[in-house]
Amino acid sequence: MIGRDVNYGAGKEVTAGTAVAATQWFPYLSFELAPKTKTINNESAYGNIVRTNETSLLGEWSEGELEAKLATQNAGMILLGAFGTVVNSTNADTSAAVFNHTYTINQNVNGQSLTFVKKDSIETLAYALGRVDEWQLSMELDDYVKYTAKILAKKQVTTTATVAYPTDLTEFVAKHMSVKTATTEAGLAAASNISSLESFTLTVKPNLEADWQAGTSEPYAFSSRGYELEFEMECRYNDTVYKDAYRNGTTLALQITALNTDVTIGTSARPGLVITAPRMNITDWAPNGNIDDPITQTMTGVIHFSPVAGKAITAVLTDTTAAW
Repeated sequence: MIGRDVNYGAGKEVTAGTAVAATQWFPYLSFELAPKTKTINNESAYGNIVRTNETSLLGEWSEGELEAKLATQNAGMILLGAFGTVVNSTNADTSAAVFNHTYTINQNVNGQSLTFVKKDSIETLAYALGRVDEWQLSMELDDYVKYTAKILAKKQVTTTATVAYPTDLTEFVAKHMSVKTATTEAGLAAASNISSLESFTLTVKPNLEADWQAGTSEPYAFSSRGYELEFEMECRYNDTVYKDAYRNGTTLALQITALNTDVTIGTSARPGLVITAPRMNITDWAPNGNIDDPITQTMTGVIHFSPVAGKAITAVLTDTTAAW
């Protein structure tokens, strides 16, 4: 067996911590859920100079990191784990099965839990109470648009599973991605895409911690200690818009779009992901380049909760899955 022989899937839990069958199996670039333990050494004196005499197990859980290409039939379940809430609706292209899935941040610290399932030639395992501790979307010019997700879950248990991969994956490369800013969220529709964009990374971090209680060796929850939302991008330095926004502390709206215009679903809809943040600030800005290279600008920023919009960030996934 090599790594390519291992299958991973996930299912949406109805009751947090109660395992369910995987309803989505996803192609991935790397993924491994590994067992983790916390222990304590017994240092009681036995009339011997050696300090310890045994190790006792205190708790067990699982951790791992998933890396995969962003794909409309591959990212929906993980997006749900990262944001915590989704509303499924029919796309305006109602002539066929095309759907929009709008993700927002769940205000319950326990969010939405998933069951991850691993199946290979040795064993089939279920990891209940799975949560996404960090979700990151990234674009580089010479690669696929990708996402990574850090996973926390309860310890493994044996299960049975039937693997079924989606057959209509739509993936994205740099030509399918764009980023724009405006002074307000309403202004994003008419705003132009940032020119000469060379890289972009968005990070959604719930800051999860395991919650423990007496009477069990497993965490009963992985709860958020507050979301952090950040981005970083690099583009050619051809005006002072973002330098000035950094210097002046200007608040802007941000929109990230991955739209595959090479593919049609339904009659005329395009598969894609649109992420909108109504309120952000650039917190660092710097020019780059030596005397023989075009000068670029790298900037990082923080996405805030907007009291006016009543939200911090939304993500709308358009695909052919009825519900995530």
